[in-house]
Amino acid sequence: MKSYKAYMNKISVPDGLHRKIVAYAGGAAQQTTVSRCSAAVRRYAAICACFVLVGMSIFTVPKLWPQSMPLPENNSALIFNQAQGQSAAADAAVAGLFWQELNADELEAVFPGLTGTHHLTATANFKNEKNSAAFYNIDAFARSAAGLKTYIKIAPGVAETDYLLGNASQPSDILGTTVTAGVFEIKSNNRGLRDVIYFANFRLSDLGYYVEISGPETEKEALQEEFTTVITQLIKGGAADISVFHPVVPKLRHDLLDLLEARADTDFGAYLPAQAPGGFVFGEALRIINQEQDTLIVFWRKGMNYIDWRVSRLEEKDKTRIISSADRLNYDLSFYPIPRADYVPDDLRKMVDNPIFRSEELTLDMVKARTYEVDDAGDEPGPRMRFSVLYDDILIEVDVKGLSPEAVYQALQEIKHQ
Repeated sequence: MKSYKAYMNKISVPDGLHRKIVAYAGGAAQQTTVSRCSAAVRRYAAICACFVLVGMSIFTVPKLWPQSMPLPENNSALIFNQAQGQSAAADAAVAGLFWQELNADELEAVFPGLTGTHHLTATANFKNEKNSAAFYNIDAFARSAAGLKTYIKIAPGVAETDYLLGNASQPSDILGTTVTAGVFEIKSNNRGLRDVIYFANFRLSDLGYYVEISGPETEKEALQEEFTTVITQLIKGGAADISVFHPVVPKLRHDLLDLLEARADTDFGAYLPAQAPGGFVFGEALRIINQEQDTLIVFWRKGMNYIDWRVSRLEEKDKTRIISSADRLNYDLSFYPIPRADYVPDDLRKMVDNPIFRSEELTLDMVKARTYEVDDAGDEPGPRMRFSVLYDDILIEVDVKGLSPEAVYQALQEIKHQ
């Protein structure tokens, strides 16, 4: 569901839900989620939007094609069954997961049928089991000469399928291998255009394969042809040789802490508020260390309001978001009405979404410029804000709902002087 997730990233998700998921299955899931999109968030960014849509539309997928739709005559070996919806369980987070990118020799061993015809990128995921590495799965993308991109997942036993098929689905026979294929139709956009997603799973030896490709419905013939080609070449090449992997377990940590333990953390505990502002109550804390982050995350709650406080070290990728008080177009939300996607220029999007202020330059006016309110049905009204503050090389990201800018500013000032 990689392309579908990219589509879903355009969907707005309530802040509270977004931050809760990103912190639990985003903070943790940057360590743990199997699906991938890009180097930093490819494993996790679209989970929240996918879960939200599943609840609304899992049984409302339009059925414009018959339950079993045979391909055109030249591809008649594959039968596509109509998907009944999405599978929410396909993106579950897994504790203790780590990964490595595949080199050329490993790609040849894992995808012997594709290396000569496609450009391949792949990541092998492993699970830490008592300080020993166990193979978990492989996430890969195969790009054809025409630029069509197919996602491939390989896992022991069965590779989880991202979509639901009915009990009457018809399998296909490809070179003696049973392949169960399907099609999922995304709702038309406001211009009447729709994407389709083709997916399939099958087994080679003791490994399960899941394959997926997507694109505009107007290009379905090309998508079907490429999809069939990839599956056929995978089957002809034979099962992946995973014996080429020799992973070493990196430093990993994923601990649930109480507030005293969080404050006692030698790296980041000093960067938590001395006390919960505004009558908020401590919820939980997470200490996460993996290949992509070294972070302490603490949550406070008050009804439907929240304070999400994330402490980490400044990374090179963050430096482009550091701004000064004079750069108002980079952080002042009064310039950008909701929905901001319609107003924020692409080159300013990351900064406007989460600017980084230096602690010595932070003012109450800057915090107020980050404050806004949204009138959501079923939600409590209250000021919201999201931004980060840099204390030397320590970065605090603050995401708040229901707390005044004065209280947030005071908490940050106390950290600066402690």
